Amino acid sequence: PFLADHDSKHKCNSIRSHTTMPLDQRATNAILSQITSPPNILTVSRILATPYLSYLLISHHNSKSLTAASATVVDAGGITAPATISSSIPPTDAAVDATSTTAATISTENISTIASNLDLSSTPEFALSLFLLMGFTDFLDGYIARRFPSTATVLGTYLDPFADKVFISVTSVALWYTGTLPGMLVGLWIARDVGIVGSVYWLVRKETVRKRDKNNDGEDDNNNSFAVMDPQNTPLKVQASFMSKVNTTLQIGLIALGIAGEVPYIDLPPELMPSLFWITAGTTIGSSLGYMDGSALMKSGNK
Repeated sequence: PFLADHDSKHKCNSIRSHTTMPLDQRATNAILSQITSPPNILTVSRILATPYLSYLLISHHNSKSLTAASATVVDAGGITAPATISSSIPPTDAAVDATSTTAATISTENISTIASNLDLSSTPEFALSLFLLMGFTDFLDGYIARRFPSTATVLGTYLDPFADKVFISVTSVALWYTGTLPGMLVGLWIARDVGIVGSVYWLVRKETVRKRDKNNDGEDDNNNSFAVMDPQNTPLKVQASFMSKVNTTLQIGLIALGIAGEVPYIDLPPELMPSLFWITAGTTIGSSLGYMDGSALMKSGNK
């Protein structure tokens, strides 16, 4: 009994002695090796393009705002100084009045010039084209991975949904800034994604520790530290549920409509966007469950 108790304590001490970290040199090398796979290169390009797409949306919005501001000092008869300026000019001082009117004209011209040259590519048409290109790369990386299994990697099962989350979170914030998406819906999307990332990390860490303890069988290991984010060692990979795929499709579709709505010659039904707000709110909550309970994770095949 004493020896059995001693062995049990020894095993518990071995389990407690493990030190986990997100990354180490081995994990970094594995990521760099797998990230050069063609599907992963396409996924990374989508991540890198996301901030630029958001910049285009915000820049176009600011350009419209500047144009609207310049229009406030223009009436049917020509250029008129703002009330705050004209009220401070003595009515009898013709020279000052003329100078103020000239300054207002120059100021208005400057605002118009800034608005038109803020970014020549910041048009809704260009933003929509970039969005469609990013959507095509999303389809293409999945097709390549399925058509050529040798290009599929464990890293890709994490990287692809992570790219979707980066795209949805960053772009939705930009559309909230422009007034296209409501803040509460954007907050719900981001809260879901943050919760999913945290839950997946915790579940993968837990399973990685269990796998390591099982392989060691309670014996001493000189290297008790290991990385959770090691695609060559992790026992799990992500397998998105049907509900999660539906939710992502609806979110991206809503973002697409938000961008397309800025294109002058695209006319959207006014009730379409509000309806999708409520639908995506429901699928966002429902699709979270598969990640929270671990059912969206499956065996990776790593030994």
